[in-house]
Amino acid sequence: MLAGSIFIGCKKIDLVRIACVKTGQTTNIQFDAAIANGIIVDLGEGGIKDHGFCWALSSVTVVPTINNYTTSKGSTTFIGDYSAVISGLSPNSDYFVRSYVEDDNGIQYGDAIKFTTPTAGGTGYWLKYDDGVNFTGIGLTDGSNFDYAIRFPTQALTNYNGYRISKIRFFPKEAADFHVEVFEGVNPPTLIYYEDVNNPILNTWNEYSPTNTYFIDSGIEVWVGIWVTNYFAGTYPAGSDDGPAVAGAGDMISFDDGVSWESLYTGNPLLNYNWNLEVFVTNQKGQESKLVNSYEYISKESSLNTKKGSIRNVVSEKDMK
Repeated sequence: MLAGSIFIGCKKIDLVRIACVKTGQTTNIQFDAAIANGIIVDLGEGGIKDHGFCWALSSVTVVPTINNYTTSKGSTTFIGDYSAVISGLSPNSDYFVRSYVEDDNGIQYGDAIKFTTPTAGGTGYWLKYDDGVNFTGIGLTDGSNFDYAIRFPTQALTNYNGYRISKIRFFPKEAADFHVEVFEGVNPPTLIYYEDVNNPILNTWNEYSPTNTYFIDSGIEVWVGIWVTNYFAGTYPAGSDDGPAVAGAGDMISFDDGVSWESLYTGNPLLNYNWNLEVFVTNQKGQESKLVNSYEYISKESSLNTKKGSIRNVVSEKDMK
């Protein structure tokens, strides 16, 4: 609405320009999560203090408000499309979702859009490069922090556009602090999120369900990793198999908080291992499928920022015996 004034009789009435938002169709609908979409049409006079989505079961209300379930994206100075993951949904259920914006005049809503989650089910397969068996542990001789990851180039994601990462498992070999990470993009990738893993059980597989929901775009590389901190020099916290390495995909490592990455095998052919790190992806019907990784992918990157360490001080437990 445009600001201005009109006269009714002898009275001057000021018009106030308010923010305006529309609700788009919900996409990537899965049994427990979906992507809500909206469009900010007008920022209003004072700008937008907050924007996001609210939703509720249709049995609760057909016009959800911020008093129902809400996800906020904060303030903004831009008009146009925006989206957010809404999670914690129930399978086989009807929901209404609405976009909202908050300006100086309060909360403004878009229309309520209905969607239905599918029934949960399906079978699962782990995406992986390792053989599923732990062979050794790997650490840095000086005990400094490092990240390790498995990498899925776009050719491995062709059939999985819109799938989401639902579970991650890894093999913590010795005591450390472990943090699950998801990256996207070519080397070096961009960190999307990381989460602390509380009280992992050592020397066995640990399965972790991320609280963040990540949907795969088949045109963008996906990396899943672990950041390792607070371990003792001379210990080997990161579990791996006995190879042979899928170099540049199953054996990526970073010594500088993800600024640069290198293949273990490319850096040192004696480190011919894949990380014990595996991932589930789930489709819209709740089924889980294994990513295709039957391609040959050899990393050509060899430069490394050695601010925190280098391939020269990566040590395998087996090599030290």
